[in-house]
Amino acid sequence: MNSLREHDDPLSSTFFDTTSSYLGSMNESQTVSSSLYAPQYDYDNDPWGTVHSLPLRFNQWNTISTLPPFSVDGIKLPDVYNKLFSSCQRSGRVSLVSLGKLINAGHLSAIETEKILQIVSSGQSFVSRQEFNLALVLVGCAQHDMDLSLENVNRHREGLPVAVLDLGLDEPKVPPLGLASNTPNLLHSAEQAPLPVQTSQPPAANPNPNPNPNPINTTNWFQQLEEVKVTIAPEREGFIFKHVNYIVESQKRSSIVLRRFSDFWWLMEVLVRRYPFRALPSLPPKKMGGRDGAFLERRRKGLSRFMNAIVRHPVLRADEVVARFLTEPAELAAWRKQNPPKLDEEYRRKGDSVQTDLTVIPEQLDEHIQKAKRRVGASIEHYINLCHLMERMVRRMHGQATDYVRYSIALNSLAESEHRYHASECINCQRVVKGYELVAKHMQCESSLLDNQVNVTADGVLENLKRFRDLLVSFRELDERKERLAGNQIEVLSKRIAGDRTKVNQHKGVPGLEAEVERLEESIRNNELQVHDQECRRQFIRHCIYGELIYLHKQQAFVSSLYRDYVRDMAQFSRQRAENWQSLENPILEMPTDVNLFD
Repeated sequence: MNSLREHDDPLSSTFFDTTSSYLGSMNESQTVSSSLYAPQYDYDNDPWGTVHSLPLRFNQWNTISTLPPFSVDGIKLPDVYNKLFSSCQRSGRVSLVSLGKLINAGHLSAIETEKILQIVSSGQSFVSRQEFNLALVLVGCAQHDMDLSLENVNRHREGLPVAVLDLGLDEPKVPPLGLASNTPNLLHSAEQAPLPVQTSQPPAANPNPNPNPNPINTTNWFQQLEEVKVTIAPEREGFIFKHVNYIVESQKRSSIVLRRFSDFWWLMEVLVRRYPFRALPSLPPKKMGGRDGAFLERRRKGLSRFMNAIVRHPVLRADEVVARFLTEPAELAAWRKQNPPKLDEEYRRKGDSVQTDLTVIPEQLDEHIQKAKRRVGASIEHYINLCHLMERMVRRMHGQATDYVRYSIALNSLAESEHRYHASECINCQRVVKGYELVAKHMQCESSLLDNQVNVTADGVLENLKRFRDLLVSFRELDERKERLAGNQIEVLSKRIAGDRTKVNQHKGVPGLEAEVERLEESIRNNELQVHDQECRRQFIRHCIYGELIYLHKQQAFVSSLYRDYVRDMAQFSRQRAENWQSLENPILEMPTDVNLFD
């Protein structure tokens, strides 16, 4: 199997990953191929420990609020720091832009802000949870006129002040462009816009070029699509082998459940047994050993794509096991031991309804399958490259946003120094310093806009490119699975039936061979039933593949929505950034440029 493994995938590193250079190669850590029939996970001996029931209480931060106070380097910190980190983090880290905004909410001087960032960031464009907590500790120290140093934090570790942040302040001139309302949403786009009709394409590009008297009804395939949200629940302390829980939420089903990675793996194994001839999404890889924040965030996104691919599929979304996975409030491992699902493949479970499905299969299906295989094989490599390039663009935008905020802080710090030492003695020097502050203010606005653009792009076009890449890979794996599992013995059984009939004709009327004739006739009836059953299964497999071809073809409408939303968002960001700098043109003209004014 031509698999895409973790060490080959150029998308493993996110733009917050310290293991790669600023524009280095990246691996997304999203395995898109796996041996689905070979068990690769030990459910009974999970080294991440056993799931224990947790009293869940969700609040506005979308975290579990029953956790004890956490610590950094043995220092007890208030739970609010954990909530702030959860609200600001991306990929397990917080960008320097977001941290700068948070520190500004503490109303510190520019010099204090710059010093705190120098202490915690070490020249990086992001901070870890520990560095984030340290920054908030230092904000509290600054607000109480304490020296800003690691030594002072350690000296007062038993009685550190809590940072007071004014989070209700509106940021100046930053348009309200956020993820909640501006992330490209293919679900809504698909409901609002009709599927594109490509009249310029030759008929061969359509998986069913000839009108069929009984086509597959796709009317409800893309209506009222479900969205599943997967978030990471904070780790529990006190276990030798810590495990990670995932909060799986479906608004459509009004359900919030707690699941482990082994539960997702179990669901995948069940679905591949129940639907071997459907395009099944793949899971992110297992990782035994270190699990840093960036890895967990990549895995969370992979699990989110996995679940949403299932609930958007016209057949998989109606499966009873999927429904139980999304709604069963109890621990899934305990439930599945008491209620093991049927693992018969789809053909066996559908029974009599199979006959009606066979009437929609076009005669040229084999030709369409071969064309789709060639197209998918080439498209996968292109989409891997597209994801790689988009990731690099996001990384560059993030670095630029970080540089703007650093420059802004440094410029404000310079302005404070100028005021302190000599600007107060010269009116024109005061006007120059005022210009510093104006430029710094607009640079902060530019940084915020770029940071918003990073978030929208990463969660919008980049994530949707990966979704389509995963869909293509799932179709490739479907074809490989079909080659292994779709075999039959129709030819062998037909030859056996013909031989038995010949013997029956020879033995009929021969005294003493009546029992042999009866045995042969019974064998013929049984073999004919097997031939009929296997022929129906063969046609049902073709019906499934045909449906997946149609499903894949209709995804082109989502690709159109992807780029439509991307262009719309980029145009909006471009206008906002241009307006930010244009609004600075007139005020900056007040800075004196005549050397004779400085006497």
